[in-house]
Amino acid sequence: MDEPTNLYWPHFSEEEYARRDAKIRSAMREEELDALIVYGVGGLIGTDPYQANVVYIARYAAFTQTYVVFPIEGEPTLFIPWDYQVANAKKITRLKDVRPGSLAQITDRVADRLDELGLASGRIGVVGASLIHNISLPREHFEILERRLPGAELPVVTRWFERIYMVKSEEEIAFIRRGAGMTDAVHEVLFQATRPGKRPSELFDVVLSTAHAMGGRIPFGHIGATPMADPEMVYPDPYAMTRPMRKGDVVLTELAVGYGGYFGKVWATYFIGPPTPRYERLFEAAVRTRREVYAAVKPGRTVREIKPALTRAIREAGFHNKTLLFGWGNYNVGIGVRVVGDEVTQEDFRFEAGQCMSVASWPIAEPDRCGIWLGDCAIVTQGGLENLQRYPLEEIRVVPA
Repeated sequence: MDEPTNLYWPHFSEEEYARRDAKIRSAMREEELDALIVYGVGGLIGTDPYQANVVYIARYAAFTQTYVVFPIEGEPTLFIPWDYQVANAKKITRLKDVRPGSLAQITDRVADRLDELGLASGRIGVVGASLIHNISLPREHFEILERRLPGAELPVVTRWFERIYMVKSEEEIAFIRRGAGMTDAVHEVLFQATRPGKRPSELFDVVLSTAHAMGGRIPFGHIGATPMADPEMVYPDPYAMTRPMRKGDVVLTELAVGYGGYFGKVWATYFIGPPTPRYERLFEAAVRTRREVYAAVKPGRTVREIKPALTRAIREAGFHNKTLLFGWGNYNVGIGVRVVGDEVTQEDFRFEAGQCMSVASWPIAEPDRCGIWLGDCAIVTQGGLENLQRYPLEEIRVVPA
């Protein structure tokens, strides 16, 4: 096989893509779907274009927005906005049929393709850009499809589709492990670069350059600092600020680095100078919660069964609790468990080997003002929850002041 000429999305094996196609089509038969319209639109601020549902099929995502028509039989078609980017797309995507649509007419071209396939009156599932952000299609796009395909059924099936690939294959897990290793390395560089006088915006540039030098991409990199003596932060800044860091600051980060659209994740807290007693107690509660969650998650168990691990340690420490288990790896939600006090969402979710998620323990002393978090990326295995990261989250790390 010829060496790929573009590895923005590194390639899986042909067997992996055949497995995906077969799994999707089997699920389509069960749902009595004749075709899928899969939509992608950029959704995060970073150097990865997001659009996980499109990329899962096509190994490509266009600038701004993308469509894939995936019939139950026959060749899928990739639609991108600009004709002058088709040549580049063909060097990257695994799909053979790539067509331009223009920004204004791309949805009409999708309807044309379904008509070509003889499916204009079929049952066509609409897969939105992201369940995590509750994005299906723009209203105008839906109106065009309904006008052009008056005999078609157009159910929104995003949740159904994302469940198809919630359990990762061995090849996907290998990519996630690589992304996790990159995330560890980039976060270590970030920590070592932190000093009084440095601006979070400067550190974000360090994150970008380090990730890209390793062949990685980032969907975002949140970095924030606030004085421990008078804090105003329980969540790091999505847009890194220019206020210089100072002795006595606590630094919160949320950093993901990915390989081929598969990411690790580190939610870290560290300090410029020794932590205050209150922050030490927050850190101890976060570590205890994290350990109890890792010990509790097993295949076959439900969130309801591990609820004490999610709630007990932070409650006993006297803090507010926002701990979460959140789907991760390639933006694939699946699980979105959040703790508010002693209440836990999604209690019926059942753990299964191959699910990838973030575990983030998140105690808060004062809502919107004082809190920390510790979190990273894990995979459910037959033996329990395996941490994919090696960054020393449970160590109180202090930057020389």
